[in-house]
Amino acid sequence: MSQDQQGQRMETIRHGTGLRVAVIGVGAMGRAHCQTMREQVGEMELAAVVDAHAATADETGRQFGVPAFTSAEAMLAAGVADASLIATPHPLHLPVVEACLEAGLHVLCEKPMAETVSSADRMLAAARRAGRTLGIMFQRRFEPVFEAALDFVAAGRLGETVRTLLVLPDFRTQCYYDANVWRATWRGEGGGVLINQAPHLIDLFTLLGGLPQSVIGHTTTSPLHDIEVEDQAEALLRYANGAVGYLYASTIESKHHEMLEIIGTRGSLTYRHGRLECVVYDEDLRASSAADGDVWRRPAIHDVTPACEAIPNNRLQGRLMTNFARHLLFGEPLRCDAESARMPLELANAITLSSHLNAPVQLPVDRAAYDALLAARRQTSRPRKQVGTVLRVPDPRLV
Repeated sequence: MSQDQQGQRMETIRHGTGLRVAVIGVGAMGRAHCQTMREQVGEMELAAVVDAHAATADETGRQFGVPAFTSAEAMLAAGVADASLIATPHPLHLPVVEACLEAGLHVLCEKPMAETVSSADRMLAAARRAGRTLGIMFQRRFEPVFEAALDFVAAGRLGETVRTLLVLPDFRTQCYYDANVWRATWRGEGGGVLINQAPHLIDLFTLLGGLPQSVIGHTTTSPLHDIEVEDQAEALLRYANGAVGYLYASTIESKHHEMLEIIGTRGSLTYRHGRLECVVYDEDLRASSAADGDVWRRPAIHDVTPACEAIPNNRLQGRLMTNFARHLLFGEPLRCDAESARMPLELANAITLSSHLNAPVQLPVDRAAYDALLAARRQTSRPRKQVGTVLRVPDPRLV
């Protein structure tokens, strides 16, 4: 589609019809996205569904009353969409995203962007070449507590970062991993908890505190799971200004005590048990430290935590899709852009590479070194033995 045709199409949409979106990959999450689009996003019109499994594509097409295709190429040739929502397994994101962008479609891609940051680089380059928008499904950016946290940081109320912390415990059963042959394999996922379960909060962690300059990482697989990728990961972080941090993620604990903390010279923010606390100091810590005359001087702390409404998890994806559509239709700021969404993948790759090398790793991560590591692990990777039937059930907290 040419630039002129795209512009004409957008004008048509502004005057009454929704942004035509094809959902590519209609397993559990993709089908849920179709439902969310229909129920919550007036600015979008579900135009088609695509799935390599013909029966799944046909069934979903009948369910939603839209054309069904078994390949992105066939859908693109039919010219039925202005944008695509990619919900395939993440190692398949890159070729589909590139094909859609090159065909002139805007793209909204599920998290993580890819399994390697080098693939994310290619996706961003393809979007720039095509002059199209690439967004990523990091819907937790739309939680009111994190909207408030991002506003707090953007207003400069933290000052200069002193320390960061992210503790992200989660839980998965062996049944969860056994439900699909690609899960928890290097070939099928390209990693474990750092790639699959942790990206949402790592995304917010890097948005709020920035990327570190270097990491010392350690990953392992616990006796709780029979899988080939990591279900525990931790890292010591060092920032360019000398600030320090710590990150821990796993799928072997209850999720109730996840915590994110950013400490600065002018204030701090803490997220714990689903609640946000924001505080500011009456003077910058650097001024307090340099002051003469009081050996026990400490700045006063003032709680400035904003009131935050509660929004059900299953509404967050609808808010993200609406923002994506309104960005294209009316120029509203895009809140889940691919450039910032690359940061959690950069950090995850760096932690994995550091663990493999048993040495500190600098950021940006060495793309060639990480790609070589993943290629080596995929050579010995094996599909999981199927236990029972394939389960295509999304997390009930999200739908």
